[in-house]
This record gives sequence, structure tokens and C-alpha cells, in this order.
Amino acid sequence: MHQEHERFGRQTVGFACSWDRDQRRTWSGTPFRLRQALSDTGPLVNMGVELPTPVRTVLQLSSMRRFDRRWVSMWRHGSVFRQLTEQRLRSMAKTGSCDAVVTIQDLGRVRLPYLVLQDLSYDVLLEQSGPEGVPHFPTLDVSALKRMRDRQLQVYERAAALLPMSHWLADRLVASGADRAKIVPVHPGLNVPVGPAEPVPERRRQAVRRLLFVGRDPHTKALDVVLAAFSRLRAHFGSGIALTVAGPLVWPGEGPPPEGVDFLGPVRHDRVADLMNSHDLFVMPSRLEGFGIAFAEALARGLPCIGRRAFAMPEIIRPGTGGELVDSDDPDQLAGVVVSALADDDLYRRCAADTDRIRAHFSWRRAAVDIRSAVDAVV
Repeated sequence: MHQEHERFGRQTVGFACSWDRDQRRTWSGTPFRLRQALSDTGPLVNMGVELPTPVRTVLQLSSMRRFDRRWVSMWRHGSVFRQLTEQRLRSMAKTGSCDAVVTIQDLGRVRLPYLVLQDLSYDVLLEQSGPEGVPHFPTLDVSALKRMRDRQLQVYERAAALLPMSHWLADRLVASGADRAKIVPVHPGLNVPVGPAEPVPERRRQAVRRLLFVGRDPHTKALDVVLAAFSRLRAHFGSGIALTVAGPLVWPGEGPPPEGVDFLGPVRHDRVADLMNSHDLFVMPSRLEGFGIAFAEALARGLPCIGRRAFAMPEIIRPGTGGELVDSDDPDQLAGVVVSALADDDLYRRCAADTDRIRAHFSWRRAAVDIRSAVDAVV
């Protein structure tokens, strides 16, 4: 650790995140693991800006909306939350003895040099909005999105550096007016870790080809398209193909899961690792993706992926090496791509051979080094 401190100087970084009650579950574990990696590479001060429980509860309840037979609260996107969080951030920055601050998403502006780690922008959400709202953000209306977009751009303008989690988002930030000179893309690490020497499981050894879907939000992750494609595959291959669905709190369909579908509900990270090791193809053609770390987690285990040719997914899934991409919600196209991928021996060989690169690149240590380097450049 001492050598790492010498390499990056002795700048003390303030780490600002609006944590959930269980910090390990915040944003699927991304800030928790990044904070640990940053603490291993130099001085770090925790600047938790989470609001008191009574305030959080009031904000959550006041923003509750009914959507698709469930209650949804977008309280962290409300103006009151933003104002209170920015006030706490500024107070912490004054007393934290930091040289620079890394904020997880656009929490606010401070006088110290600050760097913003971001996976998505409100400009992108505005582009994706429609009559039914925005995928994954169903209760946000266009006027609210525009207000949040304008505030976000103000935060970006004052930032010393922007740390988008993909090159795709970096390009989008530039298109929105950000200065490319202060943009440093930082790919995340794996939240479902894999050991550097862990062997790649053999695939397609059983008579049944097993497809895997892992995602909390069925609509955003396009589970409906996956199920429609699976029904076509099942009609053709019968019991020779099966689908495992993990992540959603409840089964999203009207009736029980169809024959051949194993619905697991929410699962722990270690269980996700087991699932990725025991299936033949990861299928998740998401309608909206901030990054898509689940694809990298699958590829780190040599599991080919089917994603969508959108957002950062083409950045992760290299067609012919990591899997294939679809262009729409057409279940016939998805079914055809699944059949083609399952029969592609070269794809499985290349995917297995690429695991060393994936594991080395998508590490929190590498992400921490990237961020420390960005801090050194602005302090």
C-alpha cells in the first residue's frame, strides 16, 4: 500500500456517496467496492452525505407513485433531495481536509476540485422518454427530467473532471456540451468477482441448452422480449432448451412462469456467480443500460452474452468474441441470434480465451488507479 501511495502522491480524496441503509447494496455494490479500492491506493476520507432516516422516509413516501401494479419512489431524483444532499456535501467538504472530492453521480458542487463518476445522463433519459415514461424511471415526467438535466449540466460545468463509466457516455456528455478535455472514462470493476486463476467452465455439455437472464427490472432489461423469444425456441426445440430468470422481486407475468422457465427471484452475488458458471448463454437485450456490468461479469467466466446494439453494450460485448447484439424488441430476431450463438463453436472458444483480458480490465483496482491518476491531473 505504501508503494501505491508514493506512486499517486499524497492527495487525500474525499469520497461522497448517498448510501443506502446497507452500504454494500448501494447501486449494486459499485461505490462500496470502489471506495475500498481507492482506500488501498491512497489517503481517503469518507464523506457520506446520506440524509437522516426520518428525512429519507418523508421523501420516499412523498414521491411514491403507482406504476404497473407496484409502488415506485424516485425520491433521489427530487429537487428537495438534491438540495439537502448538496448542502451536506458542501459542509463535509469544508471540514474533511481533502485535496479533491470524488462524487458518486452528480451530488452537487463544492469549492474543492471535484470529479463526478456517472453511468447515465438526464439527456439520455429525455431521449428515451415516451408515453409510458422512461424505462427504469417510470414516474419521472419530461418537465422534471429537463429541470434535472439543467442542474446536472451545471454540476458538470464546474467539475474538475468527469468520470463517465463508458466511452459511449463520454461521447454523449460531449454532445451535451461538456469539455472533452476534462472527461476521463473509467470502466467499473466486477461486482460479482472472479479469481484471476479461476477456470472457465465448460459450456454446452448437457443435452439441455440453458439460457440465463439476470436483472431486477423486467421491463428495462427486456424480459418480455426474452420470454417471447423463448416461447419460439421452446416450440422448436422442446425440452432441449431452458431459461433461468433471476433478479425480479416477483414474477412479472399474469400467470405462473411458462414451462421450461425457472424463476428464482432476487439472488445474492455469490448465487449469480454459480448461475453464470452453470449456464450456456447470458441473454439480456436491455432497453436502457447505464453500463451493463452483468455482461462483463458473465464474460469474465467465459459465458457468451446477447445484448442490444445500444448504450455501452457494444463496448463490452464484441460480436464473434463475447457474443452477439440485437437491434430491436423483435423476439424472432432474438431467437435467431440465440440459436446462432449456441451453435457457434468458435464463439465459445474465443470467449473462453478472452477471460484473462476481461478479468484484468474490469477490476476495481484498475478503476481506482484510473481515478487516482485523474485526481493527480487536476490537483
